[in-house]
Amino acid sequence: MAADRAHDPRAARGIALLTFAFSLSQFYRSCLAVMAPELQHDFGLSPAGFGTLSSCFFLAFAAAQIPIGIAFDRYGVGRPTAGLLAVGAVSAVLFAAAPNGGTAMLAQAGLGLACAPVFMGLLHFASEQLPETQYTKVVSRSNATGMIGALCATAPLGWAAELFGWRAAMSCAALGMVTACIGVWRFVHDEGHAEARHAPLGEMLLHSVRLLALRPLWALIPMCVAMAAGTTFRNAWGGPYLADVFELNAGHRGMALTLVSLGGFLTAFVLPVLVWRSSLKTTIAGWSCLSLAGAALLTLWPAHGVATGVGLMALLSTIGMLHPLVMAQGRGLIPPAARGRGLGLLNTFVFLGSAVASWTFGLIADFGHHDNWPVARIYSSIFLCAGILVALALLVYLRSPLARRS
Repeated sequence: MAADRAHDPRAARGIALLTFAFSLSQFYRSCLAVMAPELQHDFGLSPAGFGTLSSCFFLAFAAAQIPIGIAFDRYGVGRPTAGLLAVGAVSAVLFAAAPNGGTAMLAQAGLGLACAPVFMGLLHFASEQLPETQYTKVVSRSNATGMIGALCATAPLGWAAELFGWRAAMSCAALGMVTACIGVWRFVHDEGHAEARHAPLGEMLLHSVRLLALRPLWALIPMCVAMAAGTTFRNAWGGPYLADVFELNAGHRGMALTLVSLGGFLTAFVLPVLVWRSSLKTTIAGWSCLSLAGAALLTLWPAHGVATGVGLMALLSTIGMLHPLVMAQGRGLIPPAARGRGLGLLNTFVFLGSAVASWTFGLIADFGHHDNWPVARIYSSIFLCAGILVALALLVYLRSPLARRS
């Protein structure tokens, strides 16, 4: 039956539309980095204020994961995703026209809600439509394709912001959100599980919390947080780092962040090959070690040079490309009828980690500015914080029974 669905054109079209929506999600979660100094100026934000602005997206994203997982289990992917993308279309317009930081934060929260179901929806929809043998391959390919959105949030957005202003550039992005909403609403049609559909909502919420009792999941939860700490530099804090330490303008920041995103794009294609040649455990652990090395070197030499800084930041950020592999490993631990909630639970920790990391980095930067630290010392402390999170996650993962038997 799953093999038949693998050749169903409706399934392929649904995966393609969700991949397009995922590329928009990648754009919106990454776009603040290249515009960070301009946004701080226009909205009168301190470093901590900018960290809060970035956190609003990820906090809303994280808070929505378990409710969205319940909705997927009960109603399927299409209707909940289309509804939240409609919220995103309104929020995208609001952000482009925001008169102050408070309005921008509200819009970012709305965009976080809109983007919250997209990747999990892609995972869930593919899980229901594809056989096990194709799942990791297709999801990894979609993950790589979605990185096009992250690339658009780098040099193209930087150039557009310099030529036309960031508001005009973000108005164009809002059109993409409207298109994704209409496409998912019209063409992604699926149903939830009958068992979940008839279960009381309170019972489903309680069962979602009970999934935390699955001890193997706790080998993956710290890794989810560590992935978020690495990608925070691509999503938000890479822009301030490049502006403060190397004094790059928006166009040059965009070019530098393009290279960071290209590193992620290439990594997304390399990782499935490594899994095929070794195992999920070896690939996740080995790549985490590489990213940890990037964090350690940036901690020691944050201002060594633009090329070094960009290259090491790209290496650190590629830990985020382990996302589909961690989710694939978690997928095998969760009963099919609770898969939406289980993946949502893991995704909650990914984006809660992003929110907390961005907010924490802002607090570190604010503290350093108030105490007149050198700029290099401020970012050295930020990279050290990220490196500690990766190191702790790696230690937990390597000592877990899940990792040993993978």
